[in-house]
Amino acid sequence: MMKTLNLLLRGAAADQAQALHDANAVAVLRQQIRDAAGALGVARRELAVAMAYQAGEARAIEALDERGAALEASAAKALAGGREDLARESAVRIAALEDERADRRAALDGFSTEVSRLRELAGQGERRLRDLDRGLQSARAAEAVRRAGAAGRRGVAMTSGALREAEETLARLRSRQVGEADVDAAMAELASGGDLEGRLDTAGFGRPRTDPAAVMGRIRAAAAAA
Repeated sequence: MMKTLNLLLRGAAADQAQALHDANAVAVLRQQIRDAAGALGVARRELAVAMAYQAGEARAIEALDERGAALEASAAKALAGGREDLARESAVRIAALEDERADRRAALDGFSTEVSRLRELAGQGERRLRDLDRGLQSARAAEAVRRAGAAGRRGVAMTSGALREAEETLARLRSRQVGEADVDAAMAELASGGDLEGRLDTAGFGRPRTDPAAVMGRIRAAAAAA
């Protein structure tokens, strides 16, 4: 049971972390690009250092070559002048210079290899960083469109609800106005109709009225017959 609960808690935490990451994906991507740009800057500095060492070793080898050539020329002159001791000493010195040159040549080759590797890596990093920058711009534009669309949909939904309520209010208002108009018309009709009957009665054109004398005569006739 505890194992299951632990798994559920870990799963919920992972889901929340992923949801947070997804909700802020553009900001996360922007920071990751900044981190990558910083790392690429370090790689460029390392490349610059390697190139500086490479240039320094190349200059040192060139200086050794010039010094060795000069010593060899001087040793030849000393030997021709009968100074074999100076020529032999020069030969020892030249040999040491050539050994140093060989060591520096090996170091230069190593620097050249490292510089080539760093150049390639830096170039790849720059290309990938440019791709990421373009992707970030596209992602930001898409995110802006998505948010605008969501806001628009919410606005349309709210507007639809407000319009529906306004339409219902208008319908109720029209219904009440129609009812009031019907009542007013009925009242007017009743008022005008009652007045008409009164005026007809006054003029003697109304409905016939029962004559009391005729009723009395009918009563007397019935009594006589009995």
